[in-house]
Amino acid sequence: MRETIISAGLEVFDEKGFFKAGIRDIAKLAGCSLPTLYYYFENKEKLFEAAVCDEYERITSQIDEQLPEGMPLIDRYYYTVMQRLMLMPDEKRVFRIALKIQFGVDGFASAIERLSVWENNRLSSERAVIESVTGDPAFAVLVLRVVDNMLLRCILFGETPPPEQIRQELEYLLK
Repeated sequence: MRETIISAGLEVFDEKGFFKAGIRDIAKLAGCSLPTLYYYFENKEKLFEAAVCDEYERITSQIDEQLPEGMPLIDRYYYTVMQRLMLMPDEKRVFRIALKIQFGVDGFASAIERLSVWENNRLSSERAVIESVTGDPAFAVLVLRVVDNMLLRCILFGETPPPEQIRQELEYLLK
């Protein structure tokens, strides 16, 4: 039941945003009573953290852990983009909501802070990987901005460029 509630929460949060999402709407979509929902989650904030923050961190870590050490940068970021394009519907919702939080469009203070810290740590690690290959901190920032923009277009706006276009854009940038 917990996973059903999380899935329903993701759907409602994605559609309405955190502040307009009603706990009753989530319970109704999950097919459970309010007491059942509250058995699993103390309040809407805890449900949001479990559905979005916990899941975003889990999925992102899982994808990042699959990257082999020393992988060429083009392959690394091609794989990163392609993995996110192939996410399951609920996982895409998680990423879409997380992006809205990172842009300050949705969420509440502690969720915004939590994802901001998480993402800053992840980006620092990625910058270090790029700098170790290129030796250029400014170039590392540029690469991450381009890749983040690619991910933004894919996840938030639903663009699905052909894989060869993604690889070509990365080759232009990283060769």
